[in-house]
Amino acid sequence: MFELFTKKEPNILKYLNADVHTHLLPGVDDGVKDLETALSCINEMKLNGIKKIYVTPHFQTHRFKNDEDDIRCRFDELKKQVEAYIPGIELQLAGEYLIDSGFEERLQSKKLLTINDKYLLVEFSFNQSMLGMEELFFEMQMKGYEVILAHPERYLYLNKDSKLMHNLKEQGVYFQSNIMSFGGFYGSESMKRAYQYVDNGWINFLGTDIHGKKYRDALVDVCKKSKFQKLLKKNTFLNNQL
Repeated sequence: MFELFTKKEPNILKYLNADVHTHLLPGVDDGVKDLETALSCINEMKLNGIKKIYVTPHFQTHRFKNDEDDIRCRFDELKKQVEAYIPGIELQLAGEYLIDSGFEERLQSKKLLTINDKYLLVEFSFNQSMLGMEELFFEMQMKGYEVILAHPERYLYLNKDSKLMHNLKEQGVYFQSNIMSFGGFYGSESMKRAYQYVDNGWINFLGTDIHGKKYRDALVDVCKKSKFQKLLKKNTFLNNQL
């Protein structure tokens, strides 16, 4: 069905064990479009040391109007294919929720797909922040969720001196950086911030945020970089607790 990649790449992601942020469910968002691409990406991740993958499709009010029940059915089909073609890697289902105008209504539905039954992965708009973020995050926490903010290094309107960033950290919000950020995949500024945030002790989780072949190739490249390898060996992330 698809070509297995047999080349030997550094097994560096064994230090993480789990990937908490991927878009590997075919045809539901801007991630992989077909099963073959999904399996190719998953196999490459396994070769680099990942043993558990959380599939986290987008949930957005206007662009990706996914329904949790439908996503569960699609995930079950993907899981069957992975078990058949790539044994030895575990798939789990969660979601990545955009903080937008419809998020509060979704929050009330109690249908949210979480990581390890407690972590809620959310993201901001890349254009501008919304007002009342601290209050909304507090509401999530009061409902029992441990909240993870995805890829803070990519919100270029929020820098290390941002009051919102500091408030969220003090509030107990977790931060997750994208692995490919450390290789400059999203630009030099995001790469600089990613390393800076890790040095500050702000980053709790790492994830690939893989969307397809271009991301797969970028993952292979960053795993070869000695600076990134040293970062994984030097720092402890919560991925290993999942």
